[in-house]
Amino acid sequence: MSLILFLVLFIVLWLLIEILSIVMKMTGLEIGKARFQIISILTHTGFTSRESELIVQHPVRRRIASILMIISYVAQVTLITLLFNVLSNASGNAVNIALALGGMLLFVVLATKSKYLSSRFTRFTEKLLKNKIKKANEKDRIDQILNLSPDFGIYEIIVDPDSFICGKTLRELHLKEHFIQILKIDRGMDVLDFPTADTEVCAGDRMIAYGRIDALTKMIIG
Repeated sequence: MSLILFLVLFIVLWLLIEILSIVMKMTGLEIGKARFQIISILTHTGFTSRESELIVQHPVRRRIASILMIISYVAQVTLITLLFNVLSNASGNAVNIALALGGMLLFVVLATKSKYLSSRFTRFTEKLLKNKIKKANEKDRIDQILNLSPDFGIYEIIVDPDSFICGKTLRELHLKEHFIQILKIDRGMDVLDFPTADTEVCAGDRMIAYGRIDALTKMIIG
């Protein structure tokens, strides 16, 4: 019974890693990097301060990390306890247990490496969660830092992958015509102070912008 529970919990955790990796991908984080961050949180191995900024500076990713920290403690204790029970009762069944554990690991590796299964699972998950992630991004993607006057202010903007500004250069957005100046773009591993007109806006960018409040809001809402 302990072996079955261990296998089920392990598969659930693996699915959780894959689903949350896709969720983070939908916020603009590269899928391989997203998977690494989630595994790091679950195993408490940690990562550099620059890498952690990719998580803590984005509201959706930050909420995911907070939930994972709680889950990880419970999951680790449960897995260790179940594995201890399995091994302590392994007399006479060592071969079967080894085959079950080996088969589970092989299944996880093959399923993760399979491009067909991975793409189908990714499409299904994105279709299922797209509206919820979009609403979460819309709610948190613009935040006022400083209100300088009734018409002008400094805002922090998080670029949504579906935003019309994503993939365009600052020049193409004609920001100066709308009285907007981008002061900084923070990409976690790369920080651009006073970015040039040829700088391309990427999904997940955290931008500090000064300008007319109505123009900034329109730029984000589209």
